[in-house]
Amino acid sequence: MAEAPEMASLATNDGFSPLYLAAMTGSAPTVRALLRPSAEGTPSPASFSGPAGRTALHVAASVSKEIAQAILGWEPQGLTLLTRADSSGRTPLHFAALYGKLDIVELFLQHCHASSLELASISDNSGSSPLHIAAMVAETGIIDELTKGWPNYYELVDDKGRNFLHRAVEHGQETVVRHICRNDMFTMLLNATDSQGNTPLHLAAESGNPGIASLILATTSVDMGITNKDGLTAGDLARRARAIGLRRYFLNPQTVLYNCLRWSRAPFTLEGDLGLQVDREKDKIARAKKEEENDNIAPAEEEEEEKDNIGEARAIASVLIATVAFAAAFTVPGGFIADDRARAGTAVLGSSFAFRAFAVSDTIAFLCSIVATCFLIYSGDARRIPRSKHSWYRRWTSGLVQAGAQFLIAAFAFQLVLGVAVNRWLIVFVYVACLASVLICFPSAWVPLNFGVGKAIWRRAGWRGLVNIHERPSTLPEFFHLFTDSVLYKALRRPLFALLISAMFVAAIVLSIALPNY
Repeated sequence: MAEAPEMASLATNDGFSPLYLAAMTGSAPTVRALLRPSAEGTPSPASFSGPAGRTALHVAASVSKEIAQAILGWEPQGLTLLTRADSSGRTPLHFAALYGKLDIVELFLQHCHASSLELASISDNSGSSPLHIAAMVAETGIIDELTKGWPNYYELVDDKGRNFLHRAVEHGQETVVRHICRNDMFTMLLNATDSQGNTPLHLAAESGNPGIASLILATTSVDMGITNKDGLTAGDLARRARAIGLRRYFLNPQTVLYNCLRWSRAPFTLEGDLGLQVDREKDKIARAKKEEENDNIAPAEEEEEEKDNIGEARAIASVLIATVAFAAAFTVPGGFIADDRARAGTAVLGSSFAFRAFAVSDTIAFLCSIVATCFLIYSGDARRIPRSKHSWYRRWTSGLVQAGAQFLIAAFAFQLVLGVAVNRWLIVFVYVACLASVLICFPSAWVPLNFGVGKAIWRRAGWRGLVNIHERPSTLPEFFHLFTDSVLYKALRRPLFALLISAMFVAAIVLSIALPNY
C-alpha cells in the first residue's frame, strides 16, 4: 500500500472493492492496512464500494465490530457511510439489526453525527426501519437499544402503516411479542392499527397463530372489539380463517385461535357473519367447479372414502387391543395358589401393587377397545343411526382407541415387572421406558397446552371462561353441552389417561425402590 496506494481505489466489474472484500472475509488487519494514511498524512484513497450499492460498512455491520470500528475511524469518509443506503434503501444499521449484532448497533448509534434517533428512523424502500428488521428476526436486545430514549417510537411505521409489533406478529416471532406485552413502555403498540385498520390481534387471528394471539389476549389492555376498515373484529377474521375441512380438528391452529377468542368473549360483528356466509357460498362454488374439472368425481365421495380408510384403521387397532387385553386377563402373572393352600385358586401375586395396577389397566384397555368397536359399527350404520350422529361416534372412537392403547402399554409394563421382580433396576427401566412411550407416542394430547390459551382466557373471563359458562345454564343438558365445549374440558380430556398412567408408574417406581416386596 505504501508503494501503490491507488490500487485500493480500484473495483471489479461487479462493484467489489478491495476494502469490501477484506471486510467480507473478516480480515481486520487487511482493512486497517487499506485504510492507513500515507507517511505524509494523506488519507487513504481506498474505495468502499460493493455490489447493489452497498458499502464496506454494510458488510462490516454483519461481520465484526472491530472492522466496523476501523471503517468508522477512517478520515474523512468513515462516518459518512453510516447514513449511506444501498439500492434497497438499507443503511449499515439495517444490516446490524438483521444479523443480530447488538454491539455494532450500539457502536453506530454512538458515532452518528446526527441524532441517533434520526439514524434509527431511516427506512428502506419498503418503509422498514432497523426497528422493524429487529422485530422480524426476534432481536429484543436491539429493540430495547433502538427505542431507548425515543418517546415517539410507535409513530415509526412501514409502507403498510405497521409498527414493529405488527411486523413481529406477521413473522410469527413469539419472543418479541412476549417481550412487548410484558413491557409497559410498549403499551402504545398493542392497539395500534395499520393502514387497513388491523391491530396486531387482527394479524394474529388472520394468520392463525394461537400462541401469539394468546400472548396478546393475556394483556388486558388490548381491546378485542376494535374493527378494521372492513368492519371486522379479530374474532371475525379468526372465524373466517378456519379451513372448511378442519374446523372440528382440535389441533388445527386456526380452530384453537378461534376458540380462544370465543372463550375470552371476543365480540363478533354482523359484517363478519355476512362475510362468513359469502365465504361459504364461494366454497360451494369452488367445490362444484372442482367436481367438473375432475371428471365428475365428487369430492364428497373422496371424503367418504378417506373416512372409510380411517375407520378401517381404527377398527383394526380396537380389535387388536381387545384381543391382546382379553388374552392377558387369562395369563395371570405368577400363577395361582395351589388347592391345598389357604386362598386356593387366587393369584399368587394378587396382593402386590403391580398386580392390582395390571388388573385395572388391562380392564380399562379392554373396555375402551370394545366400546370403540361398537361405536365404529354405529358410525357406519346409515339405516338406523342418523347421519348427523356419525361424526360424533367417530370422534369418540378416536379418543377411546387412544386410551385403550395407552392402558395396554401400562398393562404390559405391570405384567412384565411381575415376571422380573428380582431385578430392581430392570423394573425401573421397564416403568420409565413404558412411561416415555405413553407420553411420546401420543404427543398430540399435549399440544393444546403449549399455546398459553388457558392463561389468556383466565385473564379475560376468569373461571367462567375456562368452563365456558358465562351465564347460569337453565338445564343440566345445557350445562353439559357448554362444559364439553370449554377449554378446560378440551385441554384435559386427552391427556387425562396419560396423567393417570404416569401417576401409577411413578407410584410403582417409588414402591419398587422403597418397598421391594410390596
